[in-house]
Amino acid sequence: MRNLKATGVFFVLLAVLGLCSCGGSSSASNPGTTGQASVFTIGTDAPLPSVVSCQIMVTGVTINNGTSNVSVLSTPQVVDFAQLSGLHQLLDLSAVPTGTYSSATVTIASPVIGFIDTTQNPPAVSTINGTLSQSSVTVNFANPFVMSDAELVGLRMEFDLRKSLATDVNGQVTGAVNPIFHMQLLGADDANVSIDDFHGGVVGTTGDTSFVIQGPKGRQWTVQTDANTAFDDPNDPISSFTTSTIVEVSGQLNPVTHDIDASEVEVVSNDGFFLGGLFTSIRPPTGAATAADLYVRSELPDINGIADGQIETLSLNGSEQYRIANINNPITTLIFNNSALAAGQSVGVGGKLTTTNGISTLTVHRVVLRRQGQAGALVPGQTVVQSGNAGSFELTDQSTAGILLPNPLTVLTTNATNFVNLSGLSGLTGTQAIPLRVVGFILVDPLTSTPVMVARKVEQLTD
Repeated sequence: MRNLKATGVFFVLLAVLGLCSCGGSSSASNPGTTGQASVFTIGTDAPLPSVVSCQIMVTGVTINNGTSNVSVLSTPQVVDFAQLSGLHQLLDLSAVPTGTYSSATVTIASPVIGFIDTTQNPPAVSTINGTLSQSSVTVNFANPFVMSDAELVGLRMEFDLRKSLATDVNGQVTGAVNPIFHMQLLGADDANVSIDDFHGGVVGTTGDTSFVIQGPKGRQWTVQTDANTAFDDPNDPISSFTTSTIVEVSGQLNPVTHDIDASEVEVVSNDGFFLGGLFTSIRPPTGAATAADLYVRSELPDINGIADGQIETLSLNGSEQYRIANINNPITTLIFNNSALAAGQSVGVGGKLTTTNGISTLTVHRVVLRRQGQAGALVPGQTVVQSGNAGSFELTDQSTAGILLPNPLTVLTTNATNFVNLSGLSGLTGTQAIPLRVVGFILVDPLTSTPVMVARKVEQLTD
């Protein structure tokens, strides 16, 4: 197993029928005297090399208003802190009273760590049952946060995988988990509490611009769209959605209605099943693929014989529809197809589910390339600036899929790439091995047949 370096992130968002104003305000209301807030939970992560799963049972999340600990998680949930990488996933919505909050507490249990073993061909997944040094962690906010009426707020909880998972002198994970969390309350319009990796099965449509989905945890959410919402496939308008349609939604939770105001809608299946995960092996490795191994991180619905954390072999024949998530452009099929698949790509797979005598058979109809995050250090001296922010740099990839991807990994940037904590691509021309997180797509360079990353966001990480 490889050395582990990176951080994991998990979010809880507080939709307050009583909230808002960042820390430091002096106009605090008395806790619990009048208004009430609602809390929605969002998860995200920047994973570690070869570690593809860090599943932990989150038994409770509370925030403290000086009088009592108020729960913001309605039911215990298993959260895979290594599932996401710089992306955010909606989990829950709860009510809390208004007031001034100064700390948060998370209680956890039963950690299970999964990692890719590349000594086997094709790669396999092994697991370790972790041991917690403590089951409850309380973090004091840097500034008290005042929740007043009728606004939306988020609690960001960052699970620091790098510091939490113990390793031996050879960099091997031992299974010991000393949970380290960082927490802060944020306004609902903060980009750190957006929704950009939420999947759900369509329950029904409520008009030409809205529909209802049921998420992996069973809760139903109304999704609202408008003229600015990007639909990846014009052949799949809302009017065509059925109860066999499964979608991925990005956007923000509306502070008044608590609906999801969608900025992007991606249809990942029209036939009844969806598997999300990471390609670990493509066969044959070049040319038109006839089989692909998928490390399963999520599934809709629950499929008999398939579970999160296992590798599922999928048959391909080239008749599948290949798309790039959140890009409404038919040219994407020219750069992502069954001849441009690679181990290390994050994908969503949809198709027809047939169950006979309790045995499930999957027929793949759609493969969607998904955004993913990779973390590591800049390789100094390899940055190329072509024009503005268009160019490339190299990343010593220390993230989950790094063990499956070229190292260093070539990252391509455009003038549409968002640079965070950086002046732009020119900020990567120095001599320092700057710690970075890149969110984008893994594509195969047709000239070299080598995977590269096309960046949507490049962020300089701070401690």
